[in-house]
Amino acid sequence: MSEETRHSKDAEDWQRRQKWMGFYYGTFSPHLPPDQEASIESLPWRSHQASPHLLRHLAEVGLSPSARVCEMGCGTGENLLALAHHAAFTLGVDIVPKAVEAASAALAAAGLSGCSAVVCEDILALLESETLAQPAPDGGEWAFDFIFDCQTLHCIRKVAPRTAAQVYATLLRPGGTMLVLTGNADEAAERGPERLTREEVLSLFTGTPLTCEGLRAARFEWTDAYRRQPFDDPPLAWVSLWRNGLPHSEAEGAASDST
Repeated sequence: MSEETRHSKDAEDWQRRQKWMGFYYGTFSPHLPPDQEASIESLPWRSHQASPHLLRHLAEVGLSPSARVCEMGCGTGENLLALAHHAAFTLGVDIVPKAVEAASAALAAAGLSGCSAVVCEDILALLESETLAQPAPDGGEWAFDFIFDCQTLHCIRKVAPRTAAQVYATLLRPGGTMLVLTGNADEAAERGPERLTREEVLSLFTGTPLTCEGLRAARFEWTDAYRRQPFDDPPLAWVSLWRNGLPHSEAEGAASDST
């Protein structure tokens, strides 16, 4: 292996896995003052509450009581708790064992373990792993009615954009919807979230059946890390809503018409 190849693989592994391990296990904490000890409580993106954009979606659009839902990069589980109150089954996926443990504990403490699960998986490796060949933890398929992603996709796309797009398209069933929060390139300063232009957001799933049904500028919620920055507002974000192909009822109708 050449030196250049090794450095490339090291950079990929850092962005894909080791950076997030560092945040959770306290070996990487550029967001903290030198005299503050890193902990899972001080993660730079952690607000200790469910995303207000997810809560707005649940209130205004809602989910079917029979819905099976998934959060990609679930972290410490605040969004999973909100989802589990609205869905028949909620699955969290994260690459960091400590995140999986924290999210599982939060669901158990809320009495929601029976309708939810959290798995430790590398999202970018899912299509090549044995995981998708097995039933999901609830015994169902790895195809979900609703997927939520907050600040995960905009990171892993830096490693393998096509693979990331294919994974999300595979996990979202035909007719299913997905809410995605990414950083916004209209934010002039580097404040933490990866910044995407409007055009980059709209091209996230090029080559897949996923289509964008809505895109709006917004802001992330306050975190302790953002409050330490010299700005009056938290960082800008994009909130996008995606659908996989035809609505389910239309897909069923098309299938019936063809038989």
